[in-house]
Amino acid sequence: MTLIEQVKAKLIEYDGKDMKRICHALKVHSFAKFIAECEGVEPKLQQTIEIASLLHDIGIHNAEEKYGSADANYQEIEGPAVAHELMKSLEISDAEKARVEYLISKHHTYEEIENEAMDYLILIEADFIVKIYEKKIEKDEVKDILERIIRTETATNLVKQLYL
Repeated sequence: MTLIEQVKAKLIEYDGKDMKRICHALKVHSFAKFIAECEGVEPKLQQTIEIASLLHDIGIHNAEEKYGSADANYQEIEGPAVAHELMKSLEISDAEKARVEYLISKHHTYEEIENEAMDYLILIEADFIVKIYEKKIEKDEVKDILERIIRTETATNLVKQLYL
């Protein structure tokens, strides 16, 4: 089993029967992988992007339990520790684990998106591509997301093709 398959298995085991969250993570992963490949991201960074995209919302259950809410800020607070536990037994460097945890801790923070690295950007873009569909976001808001958030050529083309 590849490392990415191991992460998927841990995600599915952790989320149990929560198909909504499992499917969301798998969709975000699929788009993140596609964007990274089309943008020519080097393999090690591609791996980090894929792991982070699978685990980006992993803090939701703890957030709901602890705060009674799955709000974005609570996901960012709770997610890194859960991801840390899930990655413990996997053959991932400490530096990569730390980067995945960082990405999870910031995946709903968009204020300084233009100053962020490619792994962060692709994670955010893939999450938005899926959220636009899942939340049935209106065209005007999609245009705003395209202007404020989306930066890569691949994600720009996807948003335009799929939603505009």
